[in-house]
Amino acid sequence: MHMLGSLNLGPIEFLSPVWLLLVPVLGGLTLWISRKSIAGLGNASRLTAIVVRIVVIAILAGAMAEPQLREVSEDVAISAVIDASRSVPDELQTRVDQYLAEVAEDFKETNDRLGTITVAKDAIVQSLPSRAVTGVDRRYVGQLDGTDLASGIQLALATAPQDAALRVTLFSDGLETSGSLLQAAEAARAANVPIDVMPLTYRYDNEVIVDRVVTPGTAREGETVNIRVVITATRPATGRLVVEENGIPIDLDPAGPSNGVQISLDQGVNVLPIPVPVSGRGVHEFKAVFEADRAAGGGFIDQIVENNTGSSVTFVSGEGQVLVLTDSGTAGNDESAELVRALREAGIRCEVAAADRIELSLTALNTYDAVVMVNQDAFPYSYEAQEVLRQYVHDTGGGLVMVGGDKAFGAGGWIGSPLEDALPIRLDPPQKRQMPRGALALVIHSVEIPKGVFWGKKICEAAVGALSRLDYVGIVEFSWQGGVDWTLPMALKGDGSAANAAIQRLQFGDMPDFDPSLELALKGLLATDAGQRHVIVVSDGDPNLGRSVLQKYIDAGVTISAVGVNPHSAGDLRTMERMARVTEGEYYEVKNNNLAQLPQIFIKEAQTIKRTLIQEGEIQPVMVGGSETLRGIGGVPPLFGYIVAAEREGLAQVTLRGKEDDPIGAQWQYGLGRTVTFTGDATNRWGRAWVGWGQYRQFWEQSVRWAMRPSGSPNVRVTTEARDDKTLIVVEAVDDEGRRLPTATFQGRMATPDGEGAPVTLRQVGPGRFEALVDTTDSGTYVTSMRYIAPSVIEGGPTIEGSVQAAIVKPFADEYRALEDNAALLQQVAEMTGGRVLSTDPSTADLWSRAGLTMPVSTQAIWLPTAIVGIGLFLLDVAIRRVRLDVLKAYYAVRRGLRQGKQQAGASMEGLQAARAKAQQRITSGGAGPSAESQDRDISRGTGHTQPADPKATQAVAKKKFEATDAQVRAAGKGKIALGGEAESPEQVKRRKNEQRPAAGEEEQGMSRLLKAKQRAKDEMQDD
Repeated sequence: MHMLGSLNLGPIEFLSPVWLLLVPVLGGLTLWISRKSIAGLGNASRLTAIVVRIVVIAILAGAMAEPQLREVSEDVAISAVIDASRSVPDELQTRVDQYLAEVAEDFKETNDRLGTITVAKDAIVQSLPSRAVTGVDRRYVGQLDGTDLASGIQLALATAPQDAALRVTLFSDGLETSGSLLQAAEAARAANVPIDVMPLTYRYDNEVIVDRVVTPGTAREGETVNIRVVITATRPATGRLVVEENGIPIDLDPAGPSNGVQISLDQGVNVLPIPVPVSGRGVHEFKAVFEADRAAGGGFIDQIVENNTGSSVTFVSGEGQVLVLTDSGTAGNDESAELVRALREAGIRCEVAAADRIELSLTALNTYDAVVMVNQDAFPYSYEAQEVLRQYVHDTGGGLVMVGGDKAFGAGGWIGSPLEDALPIRLDPPQKRQMPRGALALVIHSVEIPKGVFWGKKICEAAVGALSRLDYVGIVEFSWQGGVDWTLPMALKGDGSAANAAIQRLQFGDMPDFDPSLELALKGLLATDAGQRHVIVVSDGDPNLGRSVLQKYIDAGVTISAVGVNPHSAGDLRTMERMARVTEGEYYEVKNNNLAQLPQIFIKEAQTIKRTLIQEGEIQPVMVGGSETLRGIGGVPPLFGYIVAAEREGLAQVTLRGKEDDPIGAQWQYGLGRTVTFTGDATNRWGRAWVGWGQYRQFWEQSVRWAMRPSGSPNVRVTTEARDDKTLIVVEAVDDEGRRLPTATFQGRMATPDGEGAPVTLRQVGPGRFEALVDTTDSGTYVTSMRYIAPSVIEGGPTIEGSVQAAIVKPFADEYRALEDNAALLQQVAEMTGGRVLSTDPSTADLWSRAGLTMPVSTQAIWLPTAIVGIGLFLLDVAIRRVRLDVLKAYYAVRRGLRQGKQQAGASMEGLQAARAKAQQRITSGGAGPSAESQDRDISRGTGHTQPADPKATQAVAKKKFEATDAQVRAAGKGKIALGGEAESPEQVKRRKNEQRPAAGEEEQGMSRLLKAKQRAKDEMQDD
């Protein structure tokens, strides 16, 4: 019913005005029908009925038309979208801040508002539109190596106030690396929101850019590869070029004093070829750096140094190699010794390293075909490193072998980690296992840590995430409102939903005293049936700590680990250290510049109660089915311990089972890679029967080789070609004789710099040639891994299988390629939306101009009260028709009633005045006036009145009407005292009453007679 749109009548708007057509239609019909239906009514009643009926029709039709009250706002809100990306020079950024600070003073006396949004790689609301904003808050603007102006405009539209008109003011150079500003401007135009622009103009006349470094994606070991360095110069320039291979400078000028070479650049594009022989398999990263000479004036030619570096990666094929991660990083001094010896005897090249001493990047890991982790806990591995290991398997096809020990798997804090997703087992123990539980209490006092609430929640999430669902966990918090209490009461973790919800409610008050929190935590721990009980405290150390509470922990055998952060003094740190030392816990000191270490500390401390996952004692593993890793092995020796885990559903295969069918050995395919787990250890502690076992080497060789990435053929080459924000991957495949493969099937994935993965689909464009176009918008390294299978070119020949890798490197963002602004785009946006191009002079700025704005209208629906009024009038209309009320007669009746009321009121006043006069006469009887006896004689003679008293005498008597003589006081006990001051006998009173009655012969007629009789009765009742 909205065909006619809306209709505005003053402050009222009808959303469905078509219903108003019922008013003339039904109104005319009412007039025609009423000529006969109400002909029996009087003229006034008939007219009233018709008017009421038409009013009812109008009101009900108005209610059906959906009426709303409209109120037009006069306020204007400015949403300033500020380009904070690296492409805008710093001096222009400062100028924008000063500009907004000055113009913000213009709206102080009005209800206008100002809000700010910064835009770089992401758009961030710095302040919502309000009168309190006085400038730009740049404390956090996100990553600066990108510009998404479209998201800034969209965010401004989304945060627009409902009660003010919106103008968007865009301060930018007009360069964008993602999104579409024009599409966002279309949305603003559709919303009638103008976009004013202030172009931030600049131009770099002296600039050198290392556009790219081009190398082949793959090469053979010992082959010489040609490196091409592409450099663009805005004008002729000179400088030094340095090229590094895996961080080691290449000597480009043997005769010179340094490894670099002096070069001269022409204006435009310069291509410099550099031949380099490659030795050793794996990843070879080549990096080129240009260092510009100083200009004649003493300054640098180059103004943006970030774009003077380029790099590329070449994968050199060769013999397979694995990386063994241990605690010490040496192959003869830790638990990996026997395992590494066995692998090397089997011909597998091993490199041994400690996790905290090696670069765990995708590029570095792809040097190896598999990674072997020997009894590793999660503490040395950051969240990013764990994600890299997962990507290494899933997206680049690398292998992973995880070997157990007392610090591995669930006992090592890997529960809930990204790497757990890559394992063929679940680290949480199965529900059926009845195992000793652990209990962990967290006492968090992070209020004085920088970003204390953020880090407080992060460390709680890390600690809770490292526990199994069968463990107890509780969080104690101090708040100013409620003091010390459980934010999360001590309970089983379960699925973790309750714990995570409680973590989000944390407020982190400034705790004055440790004792109440520690006592509450101890009480909760002792109430559990846990076998291991532990408390973790994080604080700056300034709350008070008593000795008695620590003694209670010692007596109960509960340990405390203390994490000291941002202490006020050395004494605060000593408090934290003493707390941990006397309870046999651990002490950690974390600096403000290393707060990211906090979650890892809590993961490590959570392992204290995860010792319950260790199953020790002699166990005979049972082999399950046949697998590649157990080929040729008839049976395995007993184990004397392992980590309890759960079987994973799906394609995971369990190869060895322990007590209650626990998975000891398992394997599966995860993405492009493979993973093997062994929950026992490789040492004499649990595997002392294995170390001397004759098939020990065979078992580990087959397990590691099954997980290793298949070696690639040197006949499959990969090259990459940059195409704006995308990269073309080209694969050329031939056989050993150099013949192109007619067909092949590729399965590929690409690991992106943001930690995500994306499939790579190759299509065949010719014999032996396959291509894929992938998105490489962001800066960083993209690692692509592809497995292939192809039939032999020779009929009946063997199938060709293998894998091939390629890396695409974008060393810097497109932000650093911009040499001048794009003011033309900003002007186009202003014209499209009806906006303005603003002057840089704040004194002439009129940001809050109303010109071209559609002022917002607030509405309130009133159809319900309108309908109620209409229904009420309808009932009145029915009453008028059915009751047959004559309006004129009713009017006159009401008028007569009012008149009689006035007359009765006058008569009442006269009666009161007469009664008052009689009272005064009675009072004067004891003084100057006539006596009571004389008045009685006058009435009995029929005079009907008394002589008027002297006013002065009356006043004198009135003044002493409550005074009594001594004789009257003595007589008070014998009888009554008259008001006039003279006592009367009962006989006198009775005679006076009788004498006051009218004569029996007096005629009384009508209503007056009845009224007098009623009055006499009242008098007698009062006297009696």
